[in-house]
Formats: sequence, structure tokens, C-alpha cells
Amino acid sequence: MVEIAPENENSFSSRVFIHDYPNNSRIEARYISNGRLYISYYNIIAVGNYPSIPRLTRKSQNSTFQYPIPNDYIVETELFEWSLKCETKYITDSKVCYTINWKEGRVDWNISSTKSSTAVTNLFLQKINQNRSTKLSGPRLFGFDIEPLYNFRLQIGLQPVIKNNNRRKRPLEEISSRSQQNKRLNSFGRDVQKAIDELIIKHKLTNLSGEPIVHLCYIELDYKEDQQAYIKFKNPNNSSAIQTRVDAIVRVCDEAVLGRDGYRNLAAVVPTLFREYLVANRRNEMNELMNMQIHIGIFNIDNEINNQSNIDNNINNNVNDILVDDHEIGNGAFRSILDILKILIPFWKAGQNPVIFPGDTLYIKIGGDGRNVGRRQNHVMITFCLLNEKKEVLKPDHQYCICLYIGHENYKDLAKVGQLFQDQLFDLKNNGIIDQDGVNWPVELFFCGDWKFMYIIMGTNAPNSKYFCLYCNCEASLRWDMDKIWNNTENTKCERKSPLFPAINQKNYIPDELHLFLRISDVLMECLFADLIKKKEFQKQIKPAVELAFKNIKVHFKFFQSGKNWNWTSLMGPDKKKHIREEDIEKLWREFYRLYTILHKEYLSDQEIDQFEIDTQNWIRTFYRPTQGHMNSSTQIPGLYRKDDVTPYMHVFAKHVPQFMRQLKEIGLSLRIFSTSSLFIFWRYYYGWGTDEKSVVYNIMSFENHQLFYLINNTPKKIIARNIDVNNKES
Repeated sequence: MVEIAPENENSFSSRVFIHDYPNNSRIEARYISNGRLYISYYNIIAVGNYPSIPRLTRKSQNSTFQYPIPNDYIVETELFEWSLKCETKYITDSKVCYTINWKEGRVDWNISSTKSSTAVTNLFLQKINQNRSTKLSGPRLFGFDIEPLYNFRLQIGLQPVIKNNNRRKRPLEEISSRSQQNKRLNSFGRDVQKAIDELIIKHKLTNLSGEPIVHLCYIELDYKEDQQAYIKFKNPNNSSAIQTRVDAIVRVCDEAVLGRDGYRNLAAVVPTLFREYLVANRRNEMNELMNMQIHIGIFNIDNEINNQSNIDNNINNNVNDILVDDHEIGNGAFRSILDILKILIPFWKAGQNPVIFPGDTLYIKIGGDGRNVGRRQNHVMITFCLLNEKKEVLKPDHQYCICLYIGHENYKDLAKVGQLFQDQLFDLKNNGIIDQDGVNWPVELFFCGDWKFMYIIMGTNAPNSKYFCLYCNCEASLRWDMDKIWNNTENTKCERKSPLFPAINQKNYIPDELHLFLRISDVLMECLFADLIKKKEFQKQIKPAVELAFKNIKVHFKFFQSGKNWNWTSLMGPDKKKHIREEDIEKLWREFYRLYTILHKEYLSDQEIDQFEIDTQNWIRTFYRPTQGHMNSSTQIPGLYRKDDVTPYMHVFAKHVPQFMRQLKEIGLSLRIFSTSSLFIFWRYYYGWGTDEKSVVYNIMSFENHQLFYLINNTPKKIIARNIDVNNKES
């Protein structure tokens, strides 16, 4: 609380004021006369402001000070037993209307005068039949001498008087002209702006220098049932604020896959949203800005390379045969790995928990996947990630697309893609990359994908070949034999083609752990269900029981007949993990899931890896275990499945995965981060923000550039807003 006391006879007021204005609107005034203390209380409803040339109170014998009279001033006070509300309003530049409002019973009374505050005070005394000898000071009753209010109004500054023409104004409802309605609302908005500026100062929504830190952006008015009015105000920070908000909206539309038509329809029912053309224009600006840093090249995968036969000899052909001009529509798009790395490295090495430090090697994993999009088109995507980020690479936003084309996963098409990146990959392998600070980062390249993608890129045979393995010379007929030793070298007995990414060493083609899990679990399910279907009671008892078991763990699964044969619903990866974990089917299933969880650990000791190798081989032996003992005897141990049922994926799981686990452990990595699961999310980015001049693959690659724009500019995913309900005093 602050107490302002008069120091001498020339002080602003002879009264003492106890207050905490503007934090508290209540002010206490004290005055001593003839040894008696008089106390008055004031509650400031509207502090008002001083006009450019304010009127002054009349000079009296008892006071040498003339007080300026504020405009639009409202104060509550008490006199005798009456509660009064005193108001001042400038009618003209030189004429003030003084009003006193009070209540008598249930009746509201008021009295006004344009002479002076003392004149209206005397009229009030007459109205309440007060003794004529009673004398009151109008300036004191109105509180014109309250010095803290005087100082506060000076902070606001002098304001011109707005003449009151309300008597000549028609109600808004009577105005049919839209332009006249807009003028009325515009005038209303200007008054609101002035009032809000005053309230901002009053409530100290300012910085330490007293400058406002909150600004009125717009107000929303409901006008009739189906109409609304939005009044916008000038914001000194408006330009940067609008830019940030538009960028945030573009980001939300990108990540929510909200196309132009969808956003346009949304903005039609939410008028406060930016117009669709502003969002589209900003998106185009982003494309231009990012294309200068990371150029999006366009190619046609259907074009032939003239000397295609030389691919098998590792001759770097002229890729210009498949490239097309930027103004042409191709069916493939690509970005430079080097350009993307130059943007990402500063972020990877910055912050409180840097991912990389000078002297570290950048472990870059390249991956690929093909997918049917719709009924007629196949798309193939190539991505890379930084394995130094560990488990973060399992998130889709830590995968960076470098190539996307409409076509198939085959050697001919992927050979063309390989040539697009051949020089870059060799440059990274041999020279590393130098960042903007002059730091040279060595690079080691890896590749991971499903089996089909891997054997195409590596130039080896399909998994149904005699020499099927990606990593050794094992014959298909010997996949079951867990006593043989197969090292991670290469397959030299297959009809080998040239690898499409020759910069990647053979030992760095790592199997995809998720793909292994899916394919092995497929075999387990097929073997199990094939046995169940043979049983007589399958249709009446087993089928309903199995379907109910899946339903209980919230997994959709059904058996159905296809001709004379029974088939069943295919399960996705998470559903397969769920039914293996929650249904105690048999030891084989439980052991496989246990082994998979070990494989998925971030860190394993040498002893744990050795034990994992022993356990996986024993698991394979259990899988193809033959019937033991005499037929139909009490000692007979029934077998499970055949040796021929051991698949290429099981061979890799038992014979090669442990070796990769040891290899990766030496450089601080684990097999769990070699997964294509994070690529699944990419296939949803098909939206309608592109133009007719650009292909869908170009638009998707532009989306990828947007992600880097958001990273560089720290574009928010959400704008934090406080929702204050004035009807709720606690909010």
C-alpha cells in the first residue's frame, strides 16, 4: 500500500491517500479538520483520461489548486448513508456534464449539471432534503484531487474529446446498408481500442519500462444468428506474429494431411483462420526457400540409360538420361544427402545433449521400401538416418527421404537410382563431410531393408534360390543344420550382379529385425493353423475358440474358406507381438518371443550375445525336431515340424544375427535400431496442396523439405493460448 501525504500548503491535495492503484481499485482518503479525522472511500470504475485541453475546477478560497477534470470518469463513493456513483463526460471540448447516480429503495435516481461538480453536488443535497447549511466540495466528492489517479492519467497521455452524437445515431438493427454497418462497427472498434489501451496500463500488463506487452488483436461479435463480426486491431508485433502463425498452420496441415480443399472448407466456418490463399502462398515460399538449400531433382524412372549394360561393370553412367527439367512432370524425385547433412549436423552437435562430438564417426543407415498406394500405383522410397541418434531413429521424423519414385522394386529401376547417389556415397565414404565450422566428420555407411529390397541392392539371389543367403554360401537344403558354421562374408556361389550401392561394405548390410520377426511368426502361425485345420473338430470347436482368444486380446482375426481351403486374417506386426505375448500357445512360441525381446535390447554383454546364439540354434533344433522313440509307445516324443520348414529368415536369425550383434556392439550400436518400422508412416503423406504442374512425388519431397524448414526456423506445432472465462472469478 502507498500513502501520499501533503508536504505543504502547495501540495496537490490536502488529503492523504492510502492505495495500491491500479492493482486495487479501492482508495482511502483521509482529512483532518479542527482536530477531527474524516475518511472517505472511493472505488474507481473507470479512471478516464485528460483531454488535450482539460477543463479545470473552479478556484475557491480554501484551495489554491485547480484540478483538471477527466473525461469518461466513473467513481463510486459514499456520502452519509448514500452510495453514490459520480461520472464526468465531456459534451464538447469546453463543456462537461457532471452526473451523480444513487438508489433509493428499488428506484434508481440520477441528477446532472454542466455548471460544476459542486453545483451537481448541491442539487443532490437538495434532492435528499439535506440541511441547506450543509456545504460539500464537489471536487472532493468526485475525487478530482486524488493524486494517484492524476499521475496515472498523465501516463496514459492526453486524449482528444470524442463528441457524443449518440442521440443522432440509429440502432444498428435499423441500418440495412452493409457499408454503414461496417462504419458503425469500425467506430466502435476505435473506441474499444482506446479503452483497452487504458485498461492495459491500469492493470499493468506492461514490461518494467511501462510499455504494454499485450496487444488487442481482434474481437469477435455475434451479430444475429448466422452472422459474426470480427474487428481487427493494429499490433506492433503483428508482422512477425502473423508469420509464425501462418508457418505453424502450414506445419499442422502437413502433419495432419489436411489438403487445400479441406482447409478452405474449415476456414469458411472458422473466419478467424487465415485465408487459404495465404497458407498456399506461404507454402510456395517455403518450397522456394528450401529448394535453394536442398534442390529437389526430378527424373523419369521409365527412361532408359543408353549404356545400361555397363551397370554390371560398376561404370558410372551418365544419369542425365533419366533426369528431366524442373518444369517437366517426372515420376521420381530425389534430394542430395550432402545438402541434407549440412543442415542437420549443426543441430546434431548443438544443445545440452549433443548427438555427435568432434572426432565421432557418423554412422549413416540407408534404407528402402516399396508399397502399393491405391490399387494401381507402386511407390518406392529411399531414406537415410543417423544411427548415432540411437532409438530416436525409430521415429518417423528422424528418417530423411532422399528418393521417391512411382515404380517397382526391381534391379533395373533401382540401378538407375543407385547411379543418382553413387558419387555422393563414395565421397562420403572416402572423404567424410566438412560442416560449416570446418569440422571434418568421417562417415561409415550401412544399409537395411526387407529381404527383397536387400537382395536387389546387394545383387544376390532371391530367398527361394539354391544359394539363398545374403551373407554366406549355405545351400537351401542345409538351412536346418545348426552344427555348421557360416560366417558373415558374402554369397559367392549365387548368380551375383553388381551391388547398386557399391560404396557400402558387405559387412554393413544389416538384416531388418522387424522383418525377421514378421516372417518367422508367419511361419509359426502357418504351421500351427495347418495342424489345427486337419483336426475333425476344427470348424465346430477349434475355430470359434481361436477367434474368441484373439478377440479377448483385442486383435481382429478370422478363419475363412477360400474354395475348399481354409485361410485366415493376416496380422500386422504389433498384433503378432500381442498374441505371442498374451496367449500361452506352446513353448516354441514363448521361446521365440523371448529371443526377440533379447534381440530388441539396447545393450547386451558379450556373454548375453553368446547365450543368445546358443538359444537361437537350439530353438531351430526344437522347431524341426523329429519324432523320437517307438511309435505309439509311452516313451514316444512327437516331433513338431520338418527340416524343410526352416526358412531363410530362421537361418539368418540363428547363424548371422549374433555375428551382427557383436559387430554393432563394437561401435556402440544395437540391432534394434535397424528396423524399417519407421518408414511405414511415410506412405500417408499424399495430400492435395500441390499444383497441377508438379507430380505427387515432387510434392511429397517438398513436404520433406518443409520438415527441415520447421527445424531451422523452430516453427511451433501449437500456439499456446490462455482461455480466460470472465464469468469464472477463479480462472
